[in-house]
Amino acid sequence: MIFVLKGKLSLKKKGNQEAFAEIENQKHNLCRIPMSQTLLFLEKPDDQIFCINLSHEYISRFLPSNHKIYKMLMLGKNDESVLLSAVNLPISPEISSILQRLGQLQTAELGDQLILESKIIELLALQITQYEHLKSSSVTVALKAEELKKMEQAREILIHHEGERISLRSLAHLVGTNECYLKRNFKAAFGNSVYSYLNQYKMEQAKDMLIEKGMTITQVAAKTGYKHATHFTNAFKKYFGYLPNKLKSSKLSLLVFADDLFMVFENLCFI
Repeated sequence: MIFVLKGKLSLKKKGNQEAFAEIENQKHNLCRIPMSQTLLFLEKPDDQIFCINLSHEYISRFLPSNHKIYKMLMLGKNDESVLLSAVNLPISPEISSILQRLGQLQTAELGDQLILESKIIELLALQITQYEHLKSSSVTVALKAEELKKMEQAREILIHHEGERISLRSLAHLVGTNECYLKRNFKAAFGNSVYSYLNQYKMEQAKDMLIEKGMTITQVAAKTGYKHATHFTNAFKKYFGYLPNKLKSSKLSLLVFADDLFMVFENLCFI
């Protein structure tokens, strides 16, 4: 599982100058790569990637052997590189939130290990879901590098002004395009419309502020641009299906565990 948080990643076979795959900024893909024969290159020293290596046995726990994705990734020659999606998939706010959570975990404790596995399973599910939606979509827009850069700028403006309402026309003007192209290209780049993406980002950030930072509902409402806490509460419930106070008051109960829970972590490593 490869997630490019910043910059661009090129994958090359040892001895070859040409990259057999590239994953751009804020994109991800699920790949089968023979690591002993593959080199990973970043364009700049401050580029950032997040990689999770899953063993064949681990993947087999969740993908039936007769499933098309299993056949695509697991079958074939061991020295062949295979990417799940020919088009790299966008890192959604939900995926970004999970990656942030994983980066904060200390894996020595049982509780953190259980959270680690649950989040990795969630990432795998989101990757497969995005891929299936892409395959079922009848329209796919391939963006040029210049267009993609403008959409990345639009995204940065959105998330850094999340407490302010900005019109599509103003946003398009700020990145040097028009409203029509902004709507089309933003969805092509990030898999969602401008305001749907912003709402998803705000809700995921709100959830993190409530759980990790211990902020009050009123504080989170103000931070995410809501004048009234009740408006935020309604939006939160509409997005997640439960009230934010349920999230803050919930307790994790470990009902039962077995020795084989620990075995899965032998098959996981971060690169």
